[in-house]
Amino acid sequence: MKKTVMIGAILGLALTIGIESLSASAGDSLKTPATELVIDGKKPARFNHTTHVTLGLNCGTCHHDAEHKALTAEAIAALPDTKALSCITCHNSSFSNKDLQKQKDVFHARCKECHKTGHNGKKGPSGCADCHIKQEKKAVEGC
Repeated sequence: MKKTVMIGAILGLALTIGIESLSASAGDSLKTPATELVIDGKKPARFNHTTHVTLGLNCGTCHHDAEHKALTAEAIAALPDTKALSCITCHNSSFSNKDLQKQKDVFHARCKECHKTGHNGKKGPSGCADCHIKQEKKAVEGC
């Protein structure tokens, strides 16, 4: 049971929604989600797995288990439910580090740091609008 709970506690940084297309069945090669993901929240953000994999990043760069060990593509593909990769599975009000109890804080800590330092000589975008989707403001009724 403890092992099942640990697997359920796997974190996903920037890669939390839409992994259902990941597969590792016999004969299939491992695949990253083909579409750009939109990470829901107060200010939704875009994430593209293909862009990051093309840069040479592997799954374990962002995805780790409850002991912070990097997960392989095979380990992720073997998960019975990839929703367990959601950061908030562990990073919630019970998480020991108060600075990383919200999904937003996890993404900002991991993604922004990596975008600043770069990978293989390439830095990522670091402006808010580079990742966050500008939302239309809803008109207030009567105005």
